Amino acid sequence: MQNILKAIEISRPLLWLNTSMPLLWGIAATRGNLDGAGVLLFVLLLFPYNYFLHAPNDYFDFETDARNPRKGGIEGALTPKPLLARHAVVSCLLVAPFLAATWALLPPLTTVSLGTLLILSAAYNAPPTRLKGKPILDSLTNVLYAIPLQIGLHAGGAMALVDPTVLVFAAWGIGAHALTTITDRDEDAAAGVRTIAVLLGRRGTALFAAAWFLLVGAGAAHITGTPAAALLASPYLALCWIGRDARGESGRRLYRGFLVANVTIGAAITLLVLAQLPTSDAIGFGAVAVAGTAVALGASIGRTLFSRSPRRRTAAR
Repeated sequence: MQNILKAIEISRPLLWLNTSMPLLWGIAATRGNLDGAGVLLFVLLLFPYNYFLHAPNDYFDFETDARNPRKGGIEGALTPKPLLARHAVVSCLLVAPFLAATWALLPPLTTVSLGTLLILSAAYNAPPTRLKGKPILDSLTNVLYAIPLQIGLHAGGAMALVDPTVLVFAAWGIGAHALTTITDRDEDAAAGVRTIAVLLGRRGTALFAAAWFLLVGAGAAHITGTPAAALLASPYLALCWIGRDARGESGRRLYRGFLVANVTIGAAITLLVLAQLPTSDAIGFGAVAVAGTAVALGASIGRTLFSRSPRRRTAAR
């Protein structure tokens, strides 16, 4: 049980929705209905993929995280390095059956896009590439958060290798990564980890992120044909303004504000997508979305309460 709880903690439950909901958007926009294979992909991108993404990340970030006051809360686990090594191995084994099922049950391009996501995630976290430690490339690699949308589109039968909406989402991923590196800037610099925030500083990184969020707003307005859609970027631009000099507690508030913006905007987009579907299909997608949200939030809250219990703290000592 302890290992399962630790795996959930490592996987950042509040970030599960960033990968699972775009998958549903893609399937809804193409196929319009959800079958068992689609639910299987949703489950993969809810917990197993995030476990696969973050367990190796935490292992190679151990020295930095040990200096980071945010770690050990909702923003990430603080775990002994030998235990992290075991979790990294298990996380890789866990995604393998899902990859095989995708190859067997879904259109070939779905396997291509899922494989791309897994390879890019590994290249970001692990040597010899370890793109996370290469400034600018670290943020550009965060296009990986757009790939679940493309996986959903491919699962629904789309034939384009990259859809224009995925490009807009990719711009969000780049800006989001740059913005969140601001919160870890001092810890990364002290540990000798080179990130975009270490290279450009807080103000320069905030401007870099803001430029990408402006592209998100412009792209959303162009794709929807509605200028008001550009307002989608406004919460993130506000966070960039805060990020110009986010240190200490203000850095913690910046990251939490980022999480709140993601959940709020993601929920709004999900509702808009469901509104375009026939009632019977919308109910199916809505039920899966609500269940996924409940699991993600429940896992995050439950794990936090458990970690704060006197019994757990005594055991940790």
